[in-house]
Amino acid sequence: MTPIVFGGCFGWLHPAAGNRGVVLCAAHGYEELCVHRQWGALAERLAAAGMPTLRFDYRGTGDSAGHDEEPQRLRAWIDSVHAAVRWMREQVGVREVALVGLRLGGAIATLAARELGDIDMLALLAPTISGRGYTREMKALAAFSPMPENAPAPESPDDIEAGGFVLTAETVEALKRVDLRQLDGRPAPRVLLLTPADGPFEKRLAQHLREQGAEVEAGPFDGFEEFICEVHYGQRTPEAAFATLTAWLRRGAPAAAVAHEPRPVVRLELPEGAETPTFFGDEARLFGICCEPRPEVADRAAPAVIFINTGHHRHIGANRMAVTLSRRLAARGITSMRIDIAGLGDSPAWQGRPENKLYDKAACGDVRAAMDCLEAQGHRECVLIGLCSGAYVSFYTAVQDTRVISQVMINLQRFIWREGESLTVATRTARTQVRDLGNEVTGALRRPDILLRLLKGRRREWSIVWGMARRAADLVRARFGRTTHTLFGVEGEVARSFRLLSQLGTDTLLVYCEGDPGLVELEVHNLHRDGSRIAGLDRVAVEMIDGADHTLTMRWARERLAGIIEAHLASRRRPAALPAPSTPRAANWKAVEAA
Repeated sequence: MTPIVFGGCFGWLHPAAGNRGVVLCAAHGYEELCVHRQWGALAERLAAAGMPTLRFDYRGTGDSAGHDEEPQRLRAWIDSVHAAVRWMREQVGVREVALVGLRLGGAIATLAARELGDIDMLALLAPTISGRGYTREMKALAAFSPMPENAPAPESPDDIEAGGFVLTAETVEALKRVDLRQLDGRPAPRVLLLTPADGPFEKRLAQHLREQGAEVEAGPFDGFEEFICEVHYGQRTPEAAFATLTAWLRRGAPAAAVAHEPRPVVRLELPEGAETPTFFGDEARLFGICCEPRPEVADRAAPAVIFINTGHHRHIGANRMAVTLSRRLAARGITSMRIDIAGLGDSPAWQGRPENKLYDKAACGDVRAAMDCLEAQGHRECVLIGLCSGAYVSFYTAVQDTRVISQVMINLQRFIWREGESLTVATRTARTQVRDLGNEVTGALRRPDILLRLLKGRRREWSIVWGMARRAADLVRARFGRTTHTLFGVEGEVARSFRLLSQLGTDTLLVYCEGDPGLVELEVHNLHRDGSRIAGLDRVAVEMIDGADHTLTMRWARERLAGIIEAHLASRRRPAALPAPSTPRAANWKAVEAA
Protein backbone atom coordinates (compact mmCIF):
# COMPACT_ATOMS: atom_id res chain seq x y z
CA MET A 1 0.00 0.00 0.00
CA THR A 2 1.14 3.53 -0.79
CA PRO A 3 0.40 6.73 1.16
CA ILE A 4 -0.96 9.56 -1.00
CA VAL A 5 -2.15 13.16 -0.66
CA PHE A 6 -4.83 14.76 -2.83
CA GLY A 7 -7.03 17.83 -2.40
CA GLY A 8 -5.96 18.37 1.19
CA CYS A 9 -6.79 14.74 2.04
CA PHE A 10 -4.46 12.00 3.23
CA GLY A 11 -5.08 8.47 1.99
CA TRP A 12 -3.74 5.03 1.15
CA LEU A 13 -3.76 3.38 -2.26
CA HIS A 14 -3.90 -0.42 -2.20
CA PRO A 15 -2.78 -1.19 -5.77
CA ALA A 16 -4.08 -3.87 -8.11
CA ALA A 17 -4.14 -4.29 -11.88
CA GLY A 18 -7.92 -4.32 -12.29
CA ASN A 19 -9.98 -1.74 -14.18
CA ARG A 20 -12.63 -1.34 -11.48
CA GLY A 21 -11.41 0.93 -8.70
CA VAL A 22 -12.95 1.09 -5.24
CA VAL A 23 -13.09 4.18 -3.01
CA LEU A 24 -13.79 3.45 0.66
CA CYS A 25 -15.78 6.18 2.44
CA ALA A 26 -15.11 5.73 6.14
CA ALA A 27 -17.33 6.19 9.15
CA HIS A 28 -16.94 9.42 11.11
CA GLY A 29 -15.44 10.30 14.48
CA TYR A 30 -15.17 7.68 17.18
CA GLU A 31 -16.68 4.96 14.97
CA GLU A 32 -13.93 5.44 12.41
CA LEU A 33 -11.28 5.36 15.14
CA CYS A 34 -12.55 1.97 16.34
CA VAL A 35 -12.56 0.22 12.94
CA HIS A 36 -9.56 1.86 11.25
CA ARG A 37 -7.33 -1.22 11.22
CA GLN A 38 -10.05 -3.52 9.90
CA TRP A 39 -11.01 -0.90 7.32
CA GLY A 40 -7.45 -1.15 6.05
CA ALA A 41 -7.74 -4.95 6.04
CA LEU A 42 -10.88 -4.63 3.88
CA ALA A 43 -8.92 -2.49 1.41
CA GLU A 44 -6.21 -5.16 1.25
CA ARG A 45 -8.85 -7.82 0.65
CA LEU A 46 -10.39 -5.88 -2.24
CA ALA A 47 -6.98 -5.20 -3.79
CA ALA A 48 -6.12 -8.90 -3.54
CA ALA A 49 -9.35 -9.55 -5.46
CA GLY A 50 -8.00 -7.44 -8.35
CA MET A 51 -9.57 -4.06 -7.56
CA PRO A 52 -7.29 -1.07 -6.80
CA THR A 53 -8.68 0.45 -3.62
CA LEU A 54 -8.33 3.89 -2.08
CA ARG A 55 -9.13 4.65 1.57
CA PHE A 56 -8.74 8.16 2.87
CA ASP A 57 -9.56 10.72 5.57
CA TYR A 58 -12.16 13.37 4.77
CA ARG A 59 -10.98 16.96 5.06
CA GLY A 60 -10.92 17.99 8.71
CA THR A 61 -10.58 14.37 9.91
CA GLY A 62 -7.72 11.95 10.55
CA ASP A 63 -4.44 13.05 8.95
CA SER A 64 -6.11 15.36 6.42
CA ALA A 65 -5.95 19.15 6.53
CA GLY A 66 -8.45 21.17 8.56
CA HIS A 67 -10.50 20.44 11.66
CA ASP A 68 -14.07 19.59 12.59
CA GLU A 69 -15.02 23.09 13.74
CA GLU A 70 -14.53 24.67 10.32
CA PRO A 71 -17.66 25.74 8.42
CA GLN A 72 -19.49 23.63 5.84
CA ARG A 73 -18.15 20.27 7.01
CA LEU A 74 -20.73 18.16 5.19
CA ARG A 75 -19.90 19.93 1.93
CA ALA A 76 -16.18 19.37 2.59
CA TRP A 77 -16.73 15.64 3.19
CA ILE A 78 -18.71 15.23 -0.04
CA ASP A 79 -16.06 17.20 -1.96
CA SER A 80 -13.40 14.88 -0.47
CA VAL A 81 -15.16 11.92 -2.14
CA HIS A 82 -15.26 13.86 -5.42
CA ALA A 83 -11.51 14.43 -5.16
CA ALA A 84 -10.86 10.76 -4.34
CA VAL A 85 -12.85 9.56 -7.38
CA ARG A 86 -11.08 12.05 -9.62
CA TRP A 87 -7.68 10.91 -8.33
CA MET A 88 -8.52 7.25 -9.01
CA ARG A 89 -9.57 7.99 -12.58
CA GLU A 90 -6.66 10.31 -13.40
CA GLN A 91 -3.79 8.69 -11.50
CA VAL A 92 -4.69 4.98 -11.47
CA GLY A 93 -6.53 5.00 -14.79
CA VAL A 94 -9.50 2.83 -13.80
CA ARG A 95 -12.48 2.68 -16.19
CA GLU A 96 -15.08 2.08 -13.44
CA VAL A 97 -15.38 3.36 -9.86
CA ALA A 98 -17.34 1.83 -6.99
CA LEU A 99 -17.99 3.64 -3.71
CA VAL A 100 -18.25 1.76 -0.40
CA GLY A 101 -19.62 3.74 2.55
CA LEU A 102 -19.79 2.75 6.22
CA ARG A 103 -22.26 4.40 8.63
CA LEU A 104 -22.15 8.19 8.03
CA GLY A 105 -19.74 7.42 5.19
CA GLY A 106 -22.63 5.63 3.51
CA ALA A 107 -24.70 8.82 3.43
CA ILE A 108 -21.69 10.87 2.28
CA ALA A 109 -20.92 8.35 -0.49
CA THR A 110 -24.55 8.36 -1.65
CA LEU A 111 -24.74 12.15 -1.84
CA ALA A 112 -21.40 12.32 -3.67
CA ALA A 113 -22.43 9.58 -6.12
CA ARG A 114 -25.68 11.37 -6.92
CA GLU A 115 -23.75 14.60 -7.66
CA LEU A 116 -21.06 12.89 -9.73
CA GLY A 117 -23.48 10.91 -11.84
CA ASP A 118 -20.82 8.48 -13.15
CA ILE A 119 -20.38 6.07 -10.24
CA ASP A 120 -20.85 2.48 -11.43
CA MET A 121 -21.54 0.75 -8.10
CA LEU A 122 -22.45 1.87 -4.59
CA ALA A 123 -22.20 -0.35 -1.50
CA LEU A 124 -23.78 0.88 1.73
CA LEU A 125 -22.69 -0.83 4.97
CA ALA A 126 -25.04 -0.09 7.88
CA PRO A 127 -25.51 3.37 6.37
CA THR A 128 -26.83 6.46 8.09
CA ILE A 129 -30.20 6.79 6.37
CA SER A 130 -31.45 9.84 8.24
CA GLY A 131 -29.10 12.63 9.28
CA ARG A 132 -31.62 13.66 11.91
CA GLY A 133 -31.49 10.15 13.36
CA TYR A 134 -27.68 10.23 13.30
CA THR A 135 -27.51 13.48 15.27
CA ARG A 136 -29.88 11.97 17.84
CA GLU A 137 -27.51 9.00 18.17
CA MET A 138 -24.55 11.33 18.70
CA LYS A 139 -26.48 13.32 21.31
CA ALA A 140 -27.27 10.08 23.12
CA LEU A 141 -23.61 9.03 22.97
CA ALA A 142 -22.57 12.39 24.43
CA ALA A 143 -25.23 12.21 27.14
CA PHE A 144 -24.39 8.67 28.24
CA SER A 145 -20.61 9.06 28.16
CA PRO A 146 -19.48 9.22 31.81
CA MET A 147 -18.13 12.64 32.72
CA PRO A 148 -16.94 13.89 36.12
CA GLU A 149 -19.61 15.66 38.16
CA ASN A 150 -17.56 18.85 38.26
CA ALA A 151 -17.08 19.01 34.48
CA PRO A 152 -17.89 22.50 33.16
CA ALA A 153 -20.87 23.11 30.91
CA PRO A 154 -20.27 22.75 27.14
CA GLU A 155 -18.86 25.83 25.44
CA SER A 156 -21.63 25.81 22.83
CA PRO A 157 -24.83 24.01 23.86
CA ASP A 158 -25.88 23.59 20.23
CA ASP A 159 -22.70 21.70 19.32
CA ILE A 160 -22.50 17.94 19.85
CA GLU A 161 -19.29 16.61 21.44
CA ALA A 162 -19.55 12.83 21.17
CA GLY A 163 -16.67 10.46 21.73
CA GLY A 164 -14.17 13.33 21.58
CA PHE A 165 -15.29 14.64 18.18
CA VAL A 166 -17.29 17.79 17.50
CA LEU A 167 -20.32 18.31 15.29
CA THR A 168 -20.87 22.06 15.27
CA ALA A 169 -24.37 23.50 15.28
CA GLU A 170 -23.97 24.31 11.58
CA THR A 171 -22.92 20.72 10.79
CA VAL A 172 -25.81 19.36 12.85
CA GLU A 173 -28.30 21.45 10.86
CA ALA A 174 -26.76 20.33 7.57
CA LEU A 175 -26.97 16.68 8.62
CA LYS A 176 -30.61 17.05 9.66
CA ARG A 177 -31.48 17.84 6.05
CA VAL A 178 -30.05 14.51 4.86
CA ASP A 179 -32.53 11.70 4.22
CA LEU A 180 -31.55 9.03 1.70
CA ARG A 181 -35.19 7.95 1.40
CA GLN A 182 -35.92 11.26 -0.33
CA LEU A 183 -33.02 11.15 -2.78
CA ASP A 184 -33.91 12.54 -6.19
CA GLY A 185 -32.53 10.14 -8.79
CA ARG A 186 -30.42 7.01 -8.50
CA PRO A 187 -26.87 7.40 -7.11
CA ALA A 188 -25.56 4.42 -9.12
CA PRO A 189 -26.97 1.74 -11.44
CA ARG A 190 -26.17 -1.01 -8.92
CA VAL A 191 -26.49 -0.71 -5.15
CA LEU A 192 -25.63 -3.16 -2.36
CA LEU A 193 -27.31 -2.54 1.01
CA LEU A 194 -26.01 -4.49 4.03
CA THR A 195 -27.73 -3.61 7.30
CA PRO A 196 -27.62 -5.08 10.83
CA ALA A 197 -31.43 -5.00 11.04
CA ASP A 198 -34.10 -5.40 8.39
CA GLY A 199 -36.30 -2.63 9.78
CA PRO A 200 -38.80 -0.29 8.13
CA PHE A 201 -36.18 2.41 7.44
CA GLU A 202 -33.94 -0.06 5.60
CA LYS A 203 -36.83 -1.50 3.60
CA ARG A 204 -38.01 1.97 2.63
CA LEU A 205 -34.50 2.93 1.50
CA ALA A 206 -34.17 -0.19 -0.66
CA GLN A 207 -37.61 0.39 -2.17
CA HIS A 208 -36.90 4.08 -2.82
CA LEU A 209 -33.63 3.32 -4.59
CA ARG A 210 -35.41 0.76 -6.78
CA GLU A 211 -38.03 3.36 -7.63
CA GLN A 212 -35.21 5.68 -8.71
CA GLY A 213 -34.04 3.06 -11.20
CA ALA A 214 -31.24 1.34 -9.25
CA GLU A 215 -30.76 -2.41 -9.15
CA VAL A 216 -30.68 -3.03 -5.39
CA GLU A 217 -29.36 -6.12 -3.63
CA ALA A 218 -30.02 -6.17 0.14
CA GLY A 219 -28.69 -8.46 2.83
CA PRO A 220 -27.68 -8.69 6.49
CA PHE A 221 -24.56 -7.13 8.00
CA ASP A 222 -23.74 -10.05 10.29
CA GLY A 223 -21.31 -9.26 13.10
CA PHE A 224 -21.87 -5.51 12.97
CA GLU A 225 -22.03 -5.06 16.76
CA GLU A 226 -18.68 -6.82 17.28
CA PHE A 227 -17.14 -4.88 14.39
CA ILE A 228 -17.85 -1.26 15.24
CA CYS A 229 -16.85 -1.26 18.90
CA GLU A 230 -13.72 -0.65 20.98
CA VAL A 231 -11.04 -3.21 20.12
CA HIS A 232 -10.45 -4.29 23.74
CA TYR A 233 -14.14 -5.24 24.02
CA GLY A 234 -13.63 -8.08 21.56
CA GLN A 235 -13.86 -6.48 18.13
CA ARG A 236 -14.07 -8.99 15.28
CA THR A 237 -13.78 -8.81 11.52
CA PRO A 238 -17.23 -9.32 9.90
CA GLU A 239 -15.97 -12.04 7.58
CA ALA A 240 -19.36 -12.92 6.06
CA ALA A 241 -20.25 -9.30 5.28
CA PHE A 242 -16.81 -8.55 3.81
CA ALA A 243 -16.96 -11.72 1.70
CA THR A 244 -20.41 -10.72 0.38
CA LEU A 245 -19.16 -7.22 -0.41
CA THR A 246 -16.04 -8.50 -2.22
CA ALA A 247 -17.98 -10.98 -4.34
CA TRP A 248 -20.56 -8.32 -5.27
CA LEU A 249 -17.88 -5.79 -6.26
CA ARG A 250 -16.07 -8.33 -8.43
CA ARG A 251 -19.20 -9.33 -10.33
CA GLY A 252 -19.00 -8.21 -13.94
CA ALA A 253 -15.70 -6.36 -13.51
CA PRO A 254 -14.09 -5.29 -16.80
CA ALA A 255 -11.09 -7.26 -18.00
CA ALA A 256 -7.94 -6.54 -16.08
CA ALA A 257 -5.48 -4.15 -17.66
CA VAL A 258 -2.23 -2.62 -16.58
CA ALA A 259 -3.27 0.57 -14.88
CA HIS A 260 -1.30 3.79 -14.97
CA GLU A 261 1.62 4.01 -12.60
CA PRO A 262 0.42 6.71 -10.18
CA ARG A 263 2.78 9.49 -9.21
CA PRO A 264 1.56 10.08 -5.69
CA VAL A 265 2.10 13.32 -3.82
CA VAL A 266 3.18 12.41 -0.30
CA ARG A 267 3.53 15.82 1.33
CA LEU A 268 0.57 17.59 2.87
CA GLU A 269 1.02 21.35 2.98
CA LEU A 270 -0.53 23.05 6.01
CA PRO A 271 -0.68 26.61 7.35
CA GLU A 272 1.57 25.49 10.23
CA GLY A 273 4.08 23.59 8.08
CA ALA A 274 4.03 20.30 6.21
CA GLU A 275 3.42 16.62 7.00
CA THR A 276 5.15 13.68 5.35
CA PRO A 277 4.31 9.97 5.67
CA THR A 278 7.35 8.16 7.05
CA PHE A 279 8.32 4.48 7.18
CA PHE A 280 10.91 3.46 9.77
CA GLY A 281 12.26 0.51 11.74
CA ASP A 282 13.54 -2.82 10.43
CA GLU A 283 12.70 -3.17 6.75
CA ALA A 284 10.91 0.20 7.06
CA ARG A 285 7.77 -1.63 8.18
CA LEU A 286 6.55 0.82 10.81
CA PHE A 287 4.54 3.91 9.93
CA GLY A 288 4.34 7.46 11.17
CA ILE A 289 3.56 11.02 10.10
CA CYS A 290 6.34 13.58 10.45
CA CYS A 291 5.01 17.11 11.06
CA GLU A 292 7.61 19.81 10.33
CA PRO A 293 7.31 23.57 10.88
CA ARG A 294 7.88 26.11 8.15
CA PRO A 295 11.61 26.88 7.73
CA GLU A 296 11.24 30.50 8.82
CA VAL A 297 9.84 29.49 12.25
CA ALA A 298 11.70 26.20 12.80
CA ASP A 299 13.47 25.98 16.18
CA ARG A 300 16.47 23.82 15.34
CA ALA A 301 17.63 23.73 18.95
CA ALA A 302 14.34 22.28 20.17
CA PRO A 303 13.97 18.51 20.63
CA ALA A 304 11.59 16.60 18.38
CA VAL A 305 8.37 15.28 19.88
CA ILE A 306 7.07 11.72 19.42
CA PHE A 307 3.40 10.90 19.99
CA ILE A 308 2.84 7.25 20.97
CA ASN A 309 -0.39 5.34 20.32
CA THR A 310 -3.19 5.75 22.86
CA GLY A 311 -4.75 2.38 23.56
CA HIS A 312 -5.65 0.56 20.35
CA HIS A 313 -6.13 3.76 18.39
CA ARG A 314 -4.00 4.77 15.44
CA HIS A 315 -1.43 7.54 15.42
CA ILE A 316 -3.97 10.39 15.28
CA GLY A 317 -4.59 9.75 18.98
CA ALA A 318 -7.74 9.70 21.07
CA ASN A 319 -10.10 12.44 19.84
CA ARG A 320 -7.56 13.19 17.05
CA MET A 321 -5.58 14.85 19.83
CA ALA A 322 -2.12 13.98 18.47
CA VAL A 323 -2.90 15.67 15.14
CA THR A 324 -4.08 18.86 16.83
CA LEU A 325 -1.08 18.98 19.18
CA SER A 326 1.52 18.22 16.50
CA ARG A 327 0.25 21.01 14.25
CA ARG A 328 0.08 23.38 17.20
CA LEU A 329 3.70 22.58 18.03
CA ALA A 330 4.69 23.07 14.38
CA ALA A 331 3.33 26.62 14.58
CA ARG A 332 5.82 27.10 17.44
CA GLY A 333 8.71 25.74 15.39
CA ILE A 334 8.81 22.20 16.84
CA THR A 335 9.08 19.05 14.71
CA SER A 336 7.00 16.05 15.79
CA MET A 337 6.18 12.53 14.69
CA ARG A 338 2.95 10.62 15.23
CA ILE A 339 3.76 6.91 15.16
CA ASP A 340 2.00 3.55 15.03
CA ILE A 341 3.82 0.93 17.06
CA ALA A 342 3.81 -2.58 15.57
CA GLY A 343 0.36 -4.16 15.46
CA LEU A 344 -1.52 -0.87 15.76
CA GLY A 345 -2.89 1.60 13.23
CA ASP A 346 -1.08 1.25 9.90
CA SER A 347 1.96 -0.65 11.21
CA PRO A 348 1.94 -4.45 10.76
CA ALA A 349 2.66 -6.66 13.75
CA TRP A 350 6.13 -8.15 14.08
CA GLN A 351 6.39 -11.90 13.80
CA GLY A 352 5.82 -13.41 17.21
CA ARG A 353 4.07 -10.29 18.56
CA PRO A 354 0.27 -10.19 18.57
CA GLU A 355 -1.77 -7.34 17.13
CA ASN A 356 -3.49 -4.76 19.32
CA LYS A 357 -1.38 -5.54 22.39
CA LEU A 358 -1.28 -2.77 24.99
CA TYR A 359 1.23 -2.11 27.78
CA ASP A 360 3.92 -4.00 25.90
CA LYS A 361 7.58 -3.28 26.68
CA ALA A 362 8.54 -4.67 23.27
CA ALA A 363 6.97 -1.50 21.83
CA CYS A 364 9.88 0.48 23.29
CA GLY A 365 11.98 -0.83 20.41
CA ASP A 366 9.49 0.68 17.96
CA VAL A 367 9.73 4.08 19.66
CA ARG A 368 13.51 3.88 19.59
CA ALA A 369 13.33 3.13 15.86
CA ALA A 370 11.32 6.34 15.45
CA MET A 371 14.07 8.17 17.36
CA ASP A 372 16.65 6.68 15.00
CA CYS A 373 14.62 8.05 12.09
CA LEU A 374 14.46 11.53 13.63
CA GLU A 375 18.13 11.44 14.58
CA ALA A 376 18.98 10.77 10.93
CA GLN A 377 17.15 14.01 10.16
CA GLY A 378 19.26 15.91 12.70
CA HIS A 379 17.07 15.62 15.83
CA ARG A 380 19.32 14.02 18.45
CA GLU A 381 17.00 14.67 21.40
CA CYS A 382 13.34 13.73 21.78
CA VAL A 383 10.34 14.35 23.99
CA LEU A 384 7.84 11.49 24.31
CA ILE A 385 4.11 12.09 24.82
CA GLY A 386 1.71 9.26 25.60
CA LEU A 387 -1.71 8.79 27.13
CA CYS A 388 -2.62 5.66 29.13
CA SER A 389 -0.72 2.75 27.50
CA GLY A 390 1.30 5.28 25.50
CA ALA A 391 2.56 6.73 28.79
CA TYR A 392 3.67 3.24 29.87
CA VAL A 393 5.70 2.77 26.68
CA SER A 394 7.14 6.27 27.11
CA PHE A 395 8.34 5.52 30.65
CA TYR A 396 10.16 2.32 29.77
CA THR A 397 11.64 3.85 26.62
CA ALA A 398 13.01 6.78 28.64
CA VAL A 399 14.60 4.31 31.04
CA GLN A 400 16.44 2.70 28.12
CA ASP A 401 17.52 5.63 26.00
CA THR A 402 19.21 8.92 26.93
CA ARG A 403 17.96 10.60 23.76
CA VAL A 404 14.69 11.00 25.67
CA ILE A 405 15.29 14.26 27.52
CA SER A 406 11.66 14.77 28.56
CA GLN A 407 8.38 12.93 28.64
CA VAL A 408 4.72 13.78 29.25
CA MET A 409 2.80 10.84 30.73
CA ILE A 410 -0.97 11.38 30.69
CA ASN A 411 -3.36 9.31 32.86
CA LEU A 412 -1.07 6.28 33.12
CA GLN A 413 -3.04 3.33 34.51
CA ARG A 414 -0.19 1.02 35.51
CA PHE A 415 3.58 1.27 35.90
CA ILE A 416 3.85 -2.53 36.05
CA TRP A 417 1.67 -4.59 33.75
CA ARG A 418 1.33 -8.35 34.10
CA GLU A 419 0.95 -10.66 31.15
CA GLY A 420 -2.71 -11.42 30.50
CA GLU A 421 -4.13 -8.35 32.24
CA SER A 422 -6.72 -6.20 30.48
CA LEU A 423 -7.98 -2.63 30.76
CA THR A 424 -11.21 -4.00 32.27
CA VAL A 425 -9.27 -5.71 35.03
CA ALA A 426 -7.06 -2.65 35.60
CA THR A 427 -10.09 -0.38 35.99
CA ARG A 428 -11.95 -2.77 38.30
CA THR A 429 -8.90 -3.17 40.55
CA ALA A 430 -7.99 0.53 40.85
CA ARG A 431 -8.37 0.75 44.63
CA THR A 432 -6.17 2.07 47.40
CA GLN A 433 -7.35 -0.25 50.18
CA VAL A 434 -7.01 -4.03 50.46
CA ARG A 435 -10.30 -3.95 52.37
CA ASP A 436 -12.12 -2.42 49.38
CA LEU A 437 -10.82 -5.13 47.07
CA GLY A 438 -11.85 -7.82 49.52
CA ASN A 439 -15.33 -6.38 49.82
CA GLU A 440 -15.73 -6.31 46.03
CA VAL A 441 -14.60 -9.93 45.68
CA THR A 442 -16.92 -11.03 48.52
CA GLY A 443 -19.84 -9.13 47.00
CA ALA A 444 -19.22 -10.70 43.61
CA LEU A 445 -19.09 -14.23 45.06
CA ARG A 446 -22.47 -13.67 46.71
CA ARG A 447 -24.08 -13.12 43.31
CA PRO A 448 -25.32 -16.48 41.92
CA ASP A 449 -24.82 -15.43 38.28
CA ILE A 450 -21.15 -14.51 38.79
CA LEU A 451 -20.52 -17.58 40.95
CA LEU A 452 -22.02 -19.79 38.27
CA ARG A 453 -19.79 -18.25 35.60
CA LEU A 454 -16.74 -18.78 37.84
CA LEU A 455 -17.68 -22.43 38.37
CA LYS A 456 -17.99 -22.83 34.61
CA GLY A 457 -14.46 -21.49 34.25
CA ARG A 458 -15.40 -18.29 32.41
CA ARG A 459 -12.12 -16.55 31.62
CA ARG A 460 -13.32 -12.96 32.05
CA GLU A 461 -14.62 -13.46 35.61
CA TRP A 462 -11.54 -15.39 36.70
CA SER A 463 -9.23 -12.74 35.25
CA ILE A 464 -10.98 -10.07 37.33
CA VAL A 465 -10.75 -12.17 40.52
CA TRP A 466 -7.05 -12.90 39.96
CA GLY A 467 -6.48 -9.25 39.09
CA MET A 468 -7.96 -8.18 42.41
CA ALA A 469 -5.82 -10.69 44.28
CA ARG A 470 -2.68 -9.41 42.56
CA ARG A 471 -3.69 -5.81 43.25
CA ALA A 472 -4.13 -6.63 46.95
CA ALA A 473 -0.63 -8.10 46.95
CA ASP A 474 0.68 -4.92 45.28
CA LEU A 475 -0.90 -2.77 48.00
CA VAL A 476 0.59 -4.93 50.74
CA ARG A 477 4.00 -4.71 49.08
CA ALA A 478 3.58 -0.96 48.72
CA ARG A 479 2.91 -0.53 52.43
CA PHE A 480 5.87 -2.74 53.25
CA GLY A 481 7.96 -0.74 50.78
CA ARG A 482 7.02 2.56 52.41
CA THR A 483 8.07 1.16 55.79
CA THR A 484 11.41 -0.12 54.51
CA HIS A 485 12.01 3.16 52.67
CA THR A 486 11.33 5.14 55.85
CA LEU A 487 13.50 2.88 58.03
CA PHE A 488 16.28 1.85 55.67
CA GLY A 489 16.05 4.15 52.65
CA VAL A 490 15.17 1.25 50.30
CA GLU A 491 13.19 2.30 47.21
CA GLY A 492 10.98 0.35 44.85
CA GLU A 493 12.07 -0.14 41.24
CA VAL A 494 9.63 2.43 39.80
CA ALA A 495 10.67 5.16 42.26
CA ARG A 496 14.32 4.24 41.66
CA SER A 497 13.85 4.58 37.91
CA PHE A 498 12.32 8.03 38.35
CA ARG A 499 15.24 9.03 40.54
CA LEU A 500 17.76 7.87 37.93
CA LEU A 501 15.89 9.72 35.19
CA SER A 502 16.00 12.88 37.28
CA GLN A 503 19.71 12.48 37.97
CA LEU A 504 20.39 12.08 34.24
CA GLY A 505 18.43 15.22 33.45
CA THR A 506 15.30 13.67 31.98
CA ASP A 507 12.23 15.72 32.86
CA THR A 508 8.96 13.92 33.49
CA LEU A 509 5.54 15.53 33.62
CA LEU A 510 2.74 13.35 34.97
CA VAL A 511 -0.66 14.70 33.95
CA TYR A 512 -3.75 13.28 35.63
CA CYS A 513 -7.41 14.15 35.47
CA GLU A 514 -8.89 14.49 38.95
CA GLY A 515 -10.33 11.13 40.01
CA ASP A 516 -8.59 9.13 37.28
CA PRO A 517 -8.01 5.51 38.41
CA GLY A 518 -4.34 5.81 37.49
CA LEU A 519 -3.71 8.16 40.42
CA VAL A 520 -3.67 5.08 42.66
CA GLU A 521 -0.31 4.18 41.10
CA LEU A 522 1.41 7.10 42.80
CA GLU A 523 0.58 5.55 46.17
CA VAL A 524 1.20 1.96 45.12
CA HIS A 525 4.76 2.84 44.08
CA ASN A 526 5.51 5.20 46.95
CA LEU A 527 5.46 8.29 44.72
CA HIS A 528 3.89 10.67 47.19
CA ARG A 529 3.08 14.11 45.85
CA ASP A 530 4.52 17.20 47.47
CA GLY A 531 2.39 19.94 45.94
CA SER A 532 2.98 19.79 42.22
CA ARG A 533 5.99 17.46 42.45
CA ILE A 534 6.84 13.92 43.41
CA ALA A 535 8.50 14.18 46.81
CA GLY A 536 12.29 14.31 46.55
CA LEU A 537 12.42 14.37 42.75
CA ASP A 538 12.94 17.84 41.32
CA ARG A 539 12.52 16.72 37.69
CA VAL A 540 9.21 14.87 38.13
CA ALA A 541 6.25 17.24 38.13
CA VAL A 542 2.53 16.55 38.45
CA GLU A 543 -0.28 18.53 36.83
CA MET A 544 -3.97 17.95 37.54
CA ILE A 545 -6.89 18.70 35.22
CA ASP A 546 -10.09 19.07 37.20
CA GLY A 547 -13.39 17.99 35.63
CA ALA A 548 -11.96 16.00 32.69
CA ASP A 549 -12.38 12.31 31.89
CA HIS A 550 -9.67 9.74 31.14
CA THR A 551 -9.29 10.48 27.41
CA LEU A 552 -10.01 14.23 27.69
CA THR A 553 -13.15 13.94 25.61
CA MET A 554 -14.18 17.59 25.85
CA ARG A 555 -12.57 20.40 23.86
CA TRP A 556 -11.77 22.53 26.88
CA ALA A 557 -9.86 19.62 28.50
CA ARG A 558 -7.72 19.10 25.42
CA GLU A 559 -7.06 22.83 25.23
CA ARG A 560 -5.96 22.77 28.88
CA LEU A 561 -3.67 19.81 28.16
CA ALA A 562 -2.15 21.59 25.15
CA GLY A 563 -1.32 24.59 27.32
CA ILE A 564 0.28 22.34 29.94
CA ILE A 565 2.43 20.58 27.35
CA GLU A 566 3.55 23.85 25.74
CA ALA A 567 4.51 25.27 29.14
CA HIS A 568 6.42 22.09 29.98
CA LEU A 569 8.39 22.17 26.73
CA ALA A 570 9.18 25.85 27.22
CA SER A 571 10.51 25.27 30.73
CA ARG A 572 12.59 22.20 29.85
CA ARG A 573 16.15 22.31 31.10
CA ARG A 574 19.02 19.85 30.78
CA PRO A 575 22.37 19.68 32.59
CA ALA A 576 25.52 20.14 30.53
CA ALA A 577 27.31 16.86 31.34
CA LEU A 578 25.28 13.87 30.18
CA PRO A 579 25.96 10.48 28.59
CA ALA A 580 26.08 10.48 24.79
CA PRO A 581 22.67 10.21 23.14
CA SER A 582 21.35 6.70 22.43
CA THR A 583 23.42 5.16 25.29
CA PRO A 584 21.22 2.42 26.77
CA ARG A 585 20.73 2.54 30.52
CA ALA A 586 21.32 -1.19 30.64
CA ALA A 587 21.83 -1.67 34.37
CA ASN A 588 18.66 0.13 35.34
CA TRP A 589 16.65 -1.48 32.54
CA LYS A 590 17.66 -4.91 33.86
CA ALA A 591 16.32 -4.02 37.29
CA VAL A 592 13.06 -2.64 35.94
CA GLU A 593 12.61 -5.68 33.69
CA ALA A 594 12.90 -7.91 36.76
CA ALA A 595 10.07 -5.96 38.42
